[in-house]
Amino acid sequence: MSNSDVNLETSMQSIMKTIWNGRRVLFVVGVLAFVLSLIASLLIKPQFKSVATIFPPVSNQVSKELTTVNIQEGLTTFGETQEMEQFLQVLNSRSLKDLVINKLNLCKHWDIDTNQESVKFKTYNKFDSYIKIKPTRYQSINVEVMDTDPAFAALIANTVVDFSDSLMRSIKAQVAQNALKVLEEQYQIMESEMKMLEDSLAVVVSNGVIDPEYQSKVFYKNFISALYSNDRNKLKILNNELKRFGNGTSKHVRYSAEIINLAEHLNLLRQNILVARIEASQKIPTQFIIDRADVPDKKAYPKRLLIVATSTLSALLFAIFFMLLAEYIKKLKNLG
Repeated sequence: MSNSDVNLETSMQSIMKTIWNGRRVLFVVGVLAFVLSLIASLLIKPQFKSVATIFPPVSNQVSKELTTVNIQEGLTTFGETQEMEQFLQVLNSRSLKDLVINKLNLCKHWDIDTNQESVKFKTYNKFDSYIKIKPTRYQSINVEVMDTDPAFAALIANTVVDFSDSLMRSIKAQVAQNALKVLEEQYQIMESEMKMLEDSLAVVVSNGVIDPEYQSKVFYKNFISALYSNDRNKLKILNNELKRFGNGTSKHVRYSAEIINLAEHLNLLRQNILVARIEASQKIPTQFIIDRADVPDKKAYPKRLLIVATSTLSALLFAIFFMLLAEYIKKLKNLG
């Protein structure tokens, strides 16, 4: 057996001897730690956890999907990472916290003095301590609330969910209302342009240019017939009509093309206005509520068995450490 093995065995024997000699002290420390930790765990107010689960939808405009034939995308499709992160921003925003705090009077519930200077700081800290917003691996979001009152825990969780939806809709509505105003102004301008084009086309039609393509064929046929019959009077009349008809034809073709093009833009603009009006009204939920928070019937904290076991074991380990340290110091003094 090597010297290192002998030294290790000697050290282990010394440690075990020290622990055995101090067994009465360890017993007393263990009993005291057990009793004190049990009393402390009994003095802790039990807290209950209530959880609500939501899914954000995809980021497509749901209102646009409602105005099309295919409404599968956006209206009934769960969102992914991007949508979840956007919704997390809303759930963790100060605006949402203020709404929930004021609605439920959480300062009073958490015994926070509203007259002190750091009231907001303390309230936000309490909010972040008791209300956890956690994304899951399934792209959903859990709103977890801890409170000494199980019914109030469920109420807080559901209030957070409800206000997150209304806040998200409010944010989208602000943008949609501004967009709607711009779109409606643009629509009025384009309608005025359409009215001017229709009036100009009506003037051309009143001058006899109704269907340029058909009228051109008839005119060409009459002109060829007059040439073959050498009817000079008819040719003269046709030449005069050609000047008037030729000018009106180009205007008719141009006005008609512009009216068709403008009508397509107006139709698209009308569709966008419809979408913007639905977005501005914001009556469509911005989330899928998978589970609303229920009133828990079992406490989540404290775990008394865990507290007692951990405290007792920690006390015993500290006691052993100090016993070994005292024995080591005693040996050093004897060597000195």
